[in-house]
Amino acid sequence: MAIVKNKKNTNAPDIRRERRNILNEKTPFSIVEEYKLLRTNIMFSLAKEGCKTVAFTSANMSEGKSISAVNTSITFAEMNQKVLLMDCDLRLPKINKLLAHAGTPGISNVIVNMSAEETVIHHVKTQNSSFDVIFAGDVPPNPSELLGSERFAKMLSILSEHYDYIFIDLPPINVVTDAAVIGKNLDGIVVVTRVGKTDKKELDAALDQLNFANANVIGILLNGVEHERGSYTKGYKYGYSYGYGSRRSSSQNTSQNNQ
Repeated sequence: MAIVKNKKNTNAPDIRRERRNILNEKTPFSIVEEYKLLRTNIMFSLAKEGCKTVAFTSANMSEGKSISAVNTSITFAEMNQKVLLMDCDLRLPKINKLLAHAGTPGISNVIVNMSAEETVIHHVKTQNSSFDVIFAGDVPPNPSELLGSERFAKMLSILSEHYDYIFIDLPPINVVTDAAVIGKNLDGIVVVTRVGKTDKKELDAALDQLNFANANVIGILLNGVEHERGSYTKGYKYGYSYGYGSRRSSSQNTSQNNQ
């Protein structure tokens, strides 16, 4: 099996712009508060003991799933939860670029026994919190097979013993099947969409694939929402309904985000 070395990033200006959306001391108060609401809603949607595993996916590319995974990790870490963020978009990894870190070795290297779990865990500090990250690693020729393997399942099980929450960045489900492959083994999945980007039919197709795979879709996050200037909810809005005691909630949950 061959593993391809990650190529040099050729979209540096785009990444620098996207890094500005990572929660920091300059983030508007309303956006910070709405991410805290998102945190609360995820917590109530996953009322179980032990580690909770939550993935972020989208219908298509460029809808904000990676930055959503990073910011969610930050908000949970600020509550003194032990958090791990995993970049499982093995084809086009982005978390390492957002966090300005080398992306290898990582998940792919662990799965093929080239690296041990403890050697690929990185500690990231933000203004008010810190959390651990495992980057994607070198690009493999068979990402879906690796993520669906017993080796990955064992890796996730071992890591779950050490964290309160594990957040996972997955590829867009309408592009590749990775999210459906491992979705049923996770506690919840948030589907990220973007205004002017996500078509309703595309979103329906993504949800159908996840439901067919028996994945627990706990919410839909909407990016790119414009609010009136001066509005308290400027930038981010998150609405949730809950479904305790069952694998599915009675309705799809919806959130909004202007990032």
